[in-house]
Amino acid sequence: MNAFGWIGQIAQEYAVDLGRTGGLILLLVIARIVIARAIAANPGVPIDARRRWSMNARNALVLIGILGVAGIWAKEIETFAVSVVAFAAALVLATKELIMCLGGAFLRTMSNAFSIGDHIEIGGHRGRVVDINLFSTTIMEIGPRHDAHFITGRAVSLPNSLLLTQPVISENFMGDIVMHVITLPLSYERNPNRMEAVLLAIATDICSPFLVAAERHMLHIEARHLLDTPSVQPRIAFLPVDDKRYQLMLRVAIPANERNRVEQAILHRFMQEAFPERDDARPDTATGKQPAAFARSEARPS
Repeated sequence: MNAFGWIGQIAQEYAVDLGRTGGLILLLVIARIVIARAIAANPGVPIDARRRWSMNARNALVLIGILGVAGIWAKEIETFAVSVVAFAAALVLATKELIMCLGGAFLRTMSNAFSIGDHIEIGGHRGRVVDINLFSTTIMEIGPRHDAHFITGRAVSLPNSLLLTQPVISENFMGDIVMHVITLPLSYERNPNRMEAVLLAIATDICSPFLVAAERHMLHIEARHLLDTPSVQPRIAFLPVDDKRYQLMLRVAIPANERNRVEQAILHRFMQEAFPERDDARPDTATGKQPAAFARSEARPS
């Protein structure tokens, strides 16, 4: 029997199941197109919400397709599985990572660990979640340093199997208001008490517009999750490093989408007040003019 005759026999024997499978796939494709157009037709909805709808719809259709095909071919699958038990065992071993990815996706769904738009860190990778499917999670990387808040423009695709072996750090677990920490290394040449007072005054002034909303939000978190929430007032901790340096660690309650702006505003104000420009710089002895180093704006300390 030639190849075409064998294909014809298979098609004739399983014509009904093949037709059902083709019909199911066609319906799922049509449903996907209709849902995508419906989501795109609502530009007033926030983009994170539309991404979440699109992700949920896609994953639901994929799951329906898998279950539907399995149901259509259940008899054939059962016969095949019984006859190739050894092959099935080898297949499980070969697809262990895929199975772990599915397990990680199930764990994320059950625990609600994170969703679209959340800022998370997994296995040393930190970023904003932009896509989730059954096998992987895609984030837009935030960095380049761990304490930076810039989108680098790079997308990182993480296998969901990491959720079974790595802790997930959610940077915005508390929702729209986050507790943000800023660390400033300083020399003991700068009086610690004065630097602490200057930094606290600046933080209080810049963060004062957010305090009422932050206090209300923390009360809501306490009632909803039965958690002890921290004070929303700016707090400073003094941490000695060695005999030459110390650190001031500032904690403030601010909106999640204002982290970078508020941090930079605090740092700029602190640099201006803690390291003022040297207007009393000595003139050049030969020309009587100020050195070029002081004619330009003072460089910031490292």
